[in-house]
Amino acid sequence: MISTETGLPDTQNCVFAIRLDMKKKTEHILILELSELKRRLNGYPADTLYEQTRDIGRLVMDYVPIAGDLANIRAALLDSAGAIKSPLFDKAVEALAGYWLSDNPVLRFAAILMWQEYNRALNDRTSNERLFDTLDDITLALRFNLVDNVKDWQEKNRKNPLGYLDNDFREYPVSIYYSEGMDAGEYAITDRSLLSIAVFYLKRIYDSGRYIQACPICRRSFVAKTVGMTTLCSEECRRIQGKENKRRFDERARDVSYERAFKNTYMYWYNKIKKLRKMELPQEKVDTFETAFKSFSKESARRKKQMIKEKSGAAEYEAWLLDQRNVIDELLERLGI
Repeated sequence: MISTETGLPDTQNCVFAIRLDMKKKTEHILILELSELKRRLNGYPADTLYEQTRDIGRLVMDYVPIAGDLANIRAALLDSAGAIKSPLFDKAVEALAGYWLSDNPVLRFAAILMWQEYNRALNDRTSNERLFDTLDDITLALRFNLVDNVKDWQEKNRKNPLGYLDNDFREYPVSIYYSEGMDAGEYAITDRSLLSIAVFYLKRIYDSGRYIQACPICRRSFVAKTVGMTTLCSEECRRIQGKENKRRFDERARDVSYERAFKNTYMYWYNKIKKLRKMELPQEKVDTFETAFKSFSKESARRKKQMIKEKSGAAEYEAWLLDQRNVIDELLERLGI
């Protein structure tokens, strides 16, 4: 239930659950009470606080380093666990509510778990030392840059990237639950350490022969079969990269005389065709001109390739391009246009 006072869910035993589907290349994330998770996995309706299915590989990017902000929140919660609230308590709760409303499931879970454990400490009158240890475990995964560490591990040892794990990474095992049904979906569960989820997640990806990559276009993390080389995550990003490559090529081409000559001649052909298509002409005349245009494009590409290979003949290529304008005009005259 979402508290109207804080905007945060009031939970008793909240868990983060994730299922990886290597065939479909998806990750399915759940945040809910453990009792509700068990109901759901047994095939019954259950209340879910958060649920998302997305491309596998995205989770790693959700581990954002926010050590400074978390230190302030931890201090305010610890100081407020006694009889007197810290003057920074309201600001800390506001920050947690902001994390809960974000699109980042790791931040969402960390926020409600910190709030849950603070309220548990109040109700149980547990020591500040115990609450400190609990909050420390919850926030550990967000106090360093996981993406940078993963890239470093993969570069150093492609066969066993997890061999570089510090002891802190190894302390918290995940629990494994299986859903009912033919597929018996495997969910990794944590009720405390998001670091354990990260280790489970990376191990499953590495065991499948894949690695974590960060797309240079959209900056999102994804899984790929390569490491140490630039890889794009989707067709959309490949289209964007293609447009950018063309833009850069066009910028360079402005300073190359034969590229300018080609572009000018190409546009001369193109503009003539554009006008012909708007005229009421027999289709065979239009087809003849378009066939001649295709022949020009093919011959131009051949000559350009040969010129680049031999590193000579630019002047002859430009002269040929200039002659093509006469070819176009003569063809139009012959067709009676």
